[in-house]
Amino acid sequence: MSYAIIRNEKYTKDEMIQLAPHNERFKKKYSNKNIDLTKTSQNYHLKLPKENTYLKEYNRLIKNNLSQGQLHKNSIYVCEVILTSDNTFFNGIGKKETKRYFKECFKFMTEYNGIGKENILTAVVHLDEETPHMHLVYMPVVNAKDK
Repeated sequence: MSYAIIRNEKYTKDEMIQLAPHNERFKKKYSNKNIDLTKTSQNYHLKLPKENTYLKEYNRLIKNNLSQGQLHKNSIYVCEVILTSDNTFFNGIGKKETKRYFKECFKFMTEYNGIGKENILTAVVHLDEETPHMHLVYMPVVNAKDK
């Protein structure tokens, strides 16, 4: 029986900066042996960052959409959700339905708990590793009325 996997991680500013080279495939070599660079061209974005670093994209989104409270060295800047399933599932549904699966995952995340598309830095689907998965990086937003 197949299963869905959703993993959520929180990142400080320094940790956020380290996410982009892996997620956006900026590097030529990776310690992760599961990455097949000959298949990297098959990766695609459901939301492409407008800036070339996550820090710049974060700052652009803050400037355009939100007011920011006082941040400290250990403050959480972004969260990353990795959404996937198992290979049996993806092999069984094929490429077209795999694409639809990740579109539905993206839609779910934009609607989940008020995250909103405007607070997502990037959503990139990796097809160049052993199991297809999506990295979705978003800003955790707190509504001042909810505090």
